[in-house]
Amino acid sequence: FNFVMELKTIKRSGWINKVKVKNPESVADHTYAMSTMVMVFSDILGLKTERALKMAILHDLGESIVGDYEPHVISRKEKESRETEAIDCILNLLPLEPRKEYKNIWKEYLNNKSSIAQLVHGVDKFEMAFQAKKYESQGYPSHILRQFFTSVKNEVNDSKVLRLLEHTEDAVFPDKDS
Repeated sequence: FNFVMELKTIKRSGWINKVKVKNPESVADHTYAMSTMVMVFSDILGLKTERALKMAILHDLGESIVGDYEPHVISRKEKESRETEAIDCILNLLPLEPRKEYKNIWKEYLNNKSSIAQLVHGVDKFEMAFQAKKYESQGYPSHILRQFFTSVKNEVNDSKVLRLLEHTEDAVFPDKDS
């Protein structure tokens, strides 16, 4: 559990480097918020919520070893490779049955083909937009934060997930076009 605890100390790098947030959320903060959203959206969509939650919790666990990389700092392939190696290191400390299950969930997340994986990937981006809105309300510049709002639509592929996120976005970001 030391790896999980480590996530509390790792600050999300994009908020530091792009927005200059003085006290940014940690990876653990992000994972908790995201997991809550995944739970609700998974139930609404009729997916296997327990599996979706496990995937949301696992999705950034490798960052406890490799840190939080911004997109384009390293290639997606390199990021996946480093995080998979870290996940393997962490999961190899567990008994065989949960280790096998979690490794399968991790592979499903990376493949991003299942409805659950697409939901988790979409909510990963969506939570970031929620956080950007929070920072905007704290006085951080809208023109810099706008990129975090638009990345949701650009990177979510599943149409059901996108409709659900857009419906929620309309409620949370009513001035998104201004």
